[in-house]
Amino acid sequence: MTPPRPPNKRLLAELPSGAWIAALRLRSLGDIVLMTPALAALKAWRPDLRLAVVVEPRFAAALAGNPDIERVILAPAGWPARVRTIAELRRLRPALAVGLHGGSTAAVLARFSSAPERATFTGLRHPWAYTHFTTPPPPPPGRTTLHAAEHAASLFHALGLPPVELGPARLFPASAARARLRQRLAALNVTGPFAFLNLDAREPRMRWPRARFAALAAWLRTRYGWASVSATASAAPPPVDGITIVTATTVEELIALETEATFVAGNDGGPLHIAAALGKPVVGLYSSTDVPVWTPWRTRAAVLEALPIEDLALDAVQSAITGLLDPAVSAHHSQA
Repeated sequence: MTPPRPPNKRLLAELPSGAWIAALRLRSLGDIVLMTPALAALKAWRPDLRLAVVVEPRFAAALAGNPDIERVILAPAGWPARVRTIAELRRLRPALAVGLHGGSTAAVLARFSSAPERATFTGLRHPWAYTHFTTPPPPPPGRTTLHAAEHAASLFHALGLPPVELGPARLFPASAARARLRQRLAALNVTGPFAFLNLDAREPRMRWPRARFAALAAWLRTRYGWASVSATASAAPPPVDGITIVTATTVEELIALETEATFVAGNDGGPLHIAAALGKPVVGLYSSTDVPVWTPWRTRAAVLEALPIEDLALDAVQSAITGLLDPAVSAHHSQA
């Protein structure tokens, strides 16, 4: 086994033209979306490099159509399928594998990808799989931590990507999915402007009470004339008064739905990062999450935090929304 060593700060600059880089980020929708600014910066600096991203099939839509990514390699569950993933990686003959995911599957894929250089963050599990380790740099003055998008980019900076201000996350909604989504909304009697409300979160303690979302939906209808729409992967979620829930949605449909929305609010999670990548105004509701790390990236946003999240009052959320939206609404009317 090759002994781990510090990152080579000229590694990216010294890769031959046309070399493949395989980035491993198998799951977590928000992390996948927030990786895209780093990939865009890398391609802007060296457009000759060819980027492949390894991801679980359910998240592939978050990378579809992205011009920075030449190949999306799927890593389905089960080792027979992942052996095929390894074979696909090896056919690329990547010069570098970048581990942006700390799990054992990503480690095995990196180790057997045939890439002679394999880099990840210090402290992640499975150091046997990698040849270079880097520690993220300290945050800029006046801040206590890096944003998740900056954290992902720091691995590429350690390998020689020049310092650069990262752009927004990048998503490319499928026009066919948007058309299907509009048909679904019409069938649910949603035909005008609507707000997307993210009701779900990965842990119960991160979920604002649904009764308060119902009250928020009523207020949005009264103040802005908007319907309220949410989405879930479930086929039969519990109803929420005043909110149309689009059921059994895929990631592709979630992206399409948020593309059609006028405004996005709700619990911390992947849908907020999708909204930010789409340039939507966002109000995020946070509890146990490290807000500076996961705040919506490069979009007009307001965030509120309470622990427990039940302590977050409805009027505080309403004030955040009016503070975010009303100046823009006024400016729009003044230009009309």
